[in-house]
Amino acid sequence: MLRFAIVALVTLGLVLVTALGLHPANATVSNPEFYAWNFASVGSSELVCKKTVVVPQNQIVPSSMQAVSITSAIVDEKFCANSTKPVN
Repeated sequence: MLRFAIVALVTLGLVLVTALGLHPANATVSNPEFYAWNFASVGSSELVCKKTVVVPQNQIVPSSMQAVSITSAIVDEKFCANSTKPVN
């Protein structure tokens, strides 16, 4: 019983030292960018490499969702070199 109490106190001490002594990292979140093969436009059969950027928006929406702005642009094929190009 005494051993259990000592282990519990040491564990509690470690948790408190860790929680109070360490500061969170000052990390920044960049906007995610994705490169993928996609059609050039709606109704087109031409496959191009597109860069898609997802940017969070500060808008009021239901709590289970987050508003985002999605933009895409055609870029050089070298950015999609590591992904498999789909067959038309």
